[in-house]
Formats: sequence, C-alpha cells, structure tokens
Amino acid sequence: MDIISLTTDVYDLAESLFWDPAAQRLVWIDAWRSCCFSLDTLTNDLARTDYASAIHGRPIGSVAKHGRGGLVSGIRGGFYHLGPENTQAKLLCEAEQDRPATNRLNDGKCDRAGRFWCASVNTDHKTPSGALWRLTEREVPQLMRDELIAGNGIAWSPDDAFLYLADTFVGKVWRYDFDLSSGEIDNEREFISLSRDEGGIDGATVDSNGCYWAALFRGGAVGQFDPDGKLMRRIELPVSDPTICAFGGPDLDVLFVASATRFLDESQRRSQPLAGTILAIHGANARGLPEPCFGVV
Repeated sequence: MDIISLTTDVYDLAESLFWDPAAQRLVWIDAWRSCCFSLDTLTNDLARTDYASAIHGRPIGSVAKHGRGGLVSGIRGGFYHLGPENTQAKLLCEAEQDRPATNRLNDGKCDRAGRFWCASVNTDHKTPSGALWRLTEREVPQLMRDELIAGNGIAWSPDDAFLYLADTFVGKVWRYDFDLSSGEIDNEREFISLSRDEGGIDGATVDSNGCYWAALFRGGAVGQFDPDGKLMRRIELPVSDPTICAFGGPDLDVLFVASATRFLDESQRRSQPLAGTILAIHGANARGLPEPCFGVV
C-alpha cells in the first residue's frame, strides 16, 4: 500500500472531498478560507475558486455537485448554489437562524434521489446545538436529527437500506433505516463507538461491499468498518488530523484523504510536513461508488 501527497499547498481545514466522475477531478474545500479546489490527478492541473467575497467571508461546511451545474453548499447561515466564478453564490434558503452564532453547517452529501443532507456543528465543540438537515430543490430544509455537537460521517449503504450519521466529539456513528423514495429515516441504533484515543469519526464514505470508511480525526488514521460496524483495519497516516476520505480515480479504487493544520501547534506542524495536504492511498483493495448530484435522480 502506498500513501502519497497530491498537493504542495497546505490547507487550513481541507474538507468535503469527493470525486467528480464526469470531470474526472477530485474536489474539496478549505472551509474557513471559503475556497473550493478541483484537481486533475493525472495532469496535476489544480483549479481554485475563492468565494470569500460572495459569501461575506463565512466558512463553507461542505459541497456536492449540483445537477444544474456548479455546487450545492452548506455555509454558515444557509444553503447556497455556488457557480464556477468567484462572484457566483446564490442563496437557496437560510438555515439555523435560531441557533447559536457558534453553529455552522458542516458535513454534507447527496443521496441517490438527489437530496442534499447536511449536518451542523457547534464550533465550541461541546454544545449539542447541531442538527441533521435534508434539502431538496422544492422544499425548505427539513430537520431530521437534533442535538449533535459535530454532525459528520454522512453516508449510505450501497442498497440504500441504511443512512449513517456520526457525531465526532461523542465518538459514535448511528445507523438508520432509510427509505430512498420518501427520504425518511427511522430506527436509530448505535453502529460504531470509539474511545477518544482512537480518534473522532469525521468525514466518511461507503465502498461497493458496504464497508464504512471514516477519517479518524486526532487518531491519525482511516478506519475500515464492516457492514456490522466491526473495525476491520486501521490505515495509519502521516498526519494526525484527517478530516474526510473518499474513493476516486477512473476505477474508483484510490482512497483520497483530506487533512487539516488548523488545530496543530507549531511543533506538531513541523513534525507532520504532510499535514494539511491531500493524500492518495493506492492499494487499499476496495472500490467506491459514484457520488450523486443534487436535484438529479
């Protein structure tokens, strides 16, 4: 197994990593710098779009491909349609206006019916004022789960029978029965529980065999869990703060991992020269699933 860094740039909080199969590019954000990046992993062509002025400097929590072009995004205070230019950011609807000012929208992904699911975080990392929201093109955001500290790890089983949701600072992942046609969830039960020493479950994905893969923030690893939630493997990384993992590449068999420097002190940054870069893991012996678009079934 080989682990390499794809970027020379160092990001503050690289997040929301996904593979765009149509463009054959890897997409991610630098959350607090309000920027989005896409990389052609064959040519190393890197594109950057800075939305800071268009969204008034608010942090971007997550992005997914929009079926009408551009990206759908969860941003502090609301959901946006982001265009390909720096100035193109259209507010779709406000969100969490009645919640603490320390809340922001965080991890988000689309289900295979084109809905965007986005969980929020209280950035004090202790108050359970976060929530899980479901957004469609025709409805206001629907509250699906409340009382989260840091909603993360959203993913679906390959057969769409289950939705997964994590709370990074509680150390748990829950599994819900999921109805793809209605978008409803039910029957919450614990799927994974980790100690603080093992790392907090951050961004995640599911492979074609139904295994759940999660970035273990402060754990310096990616964890592979079988469909019953049992840890199968820890892939140790040269960074302590991985934030999300996603499969990509032409055959969806490369595991990409984003990471952060935001929470490291100077000594930790010196000892982790690859912290804040995008990593590629070759030889993980797993294959991912294509990421759906917002609003397109």
